[in-house]
Amino acid sequence: MERTVTLNYPGCFDDGRTMHEFIHTLGFYHEQSRPDRDAYVEIIWKNIQTNTQSNFQKYDNTAVNTLNTPYDYASIMHYEETAFSINSSPTIKLLQANVKTGQRYKLSPIDIQEIRQFYNCPATGSLLTTAMPTTT
Repeated sequence: MERTVTLNYPGCFDDGRTMHEFIHTLGFYHEQSRPDRDAYVEIIWKNIQTNTQSNFQKYDNTAVNTLNTPYDYASIMHYEETAFSINSSPTIKLLQANVKTGQRYKLSPIDIQEIRQFYNCPATGSLLTTAMPTTT
């Protein structure tokens, strides 16, 4: 399976965007591309830049394994509501009230669950912290 990682646009090196692109290399697609997405979002094609419409393609169950996890509006792999808009209007209409999408700060709990499940890694435990490095 071949993956393209795109880091050649402004703001590409912030932690969240880098994590998003890295998750693609692990074999994951955009959340809004899941086979069951139509129950959770509506894609507004007329507002999407023509050359970016592939980012909104819905994949079937033969291409995407949802790992029996719920749709995750909080996923680092979910686009924000105006992603790739030609006119600042929504490209994704959320069908559930009081949810937000497009965060690029951290992996959601479901993101972590999916990665562990996909790679058969039942890891549990706590994070280790280290002192900040200093320079002299």
